Amino acid sequence: MDCLSQIAHRPYPIPEGKPRWRQKWLDLAFFHWPVEATLFERLLSDGLQLDLYDGTAWVSVVPFRMEDVMLRGLPAVPRVSNFPELNLRTYVTKDGKPGIWFFSLDADQYLAVWAARRFFHLPYFKANMRCELEDEGVVYSSRRELDDTRFVANINL
Repeated sequence: MDCLSQIAHRPYPIPEGKPRWRQKWLDLAFFHWPVEATLFERLLSDGLQLDLYDGTAWVSVVPFRMEDVMLRGLPAVPRVSNFPELNLRTYVTKDGKPGIWFFSLDADQYLAVWAARRFFHLPYFKANMRCELEDEGVVYSSRRELDDTRFVANINL
């Protein structure tokens, strides 16, 4: 069954037309921590409210590998279309609809960081990253070039 035909659960309509980009997310992990809501409220854009669970806000660190990132119809480019990424985010609502607020997105690919900042106005940063399968798990590591922010996790499968 086509997953795009099941839309009853969606709070938004599916966009018109075909997607312009393609990409695969691999070795994805979600790390969540509860956070005092007042710490985040001032960091959100106007009109957004934190999406609380039992009165608590949550921050998420999401590391993964991107593969085959490219405009539809064009071939993937070696060393450009495949790279690790790490997102720091929280959950929000606007007009009663759920969404995600990205505090930062780190990627180990200069062109992807530049394009995301320039054309999509996303808070991307260049980082030296690793996301590799090792023995019985996945190793994630990231060091942002701008301010030396670091993240390391070993996940056993």
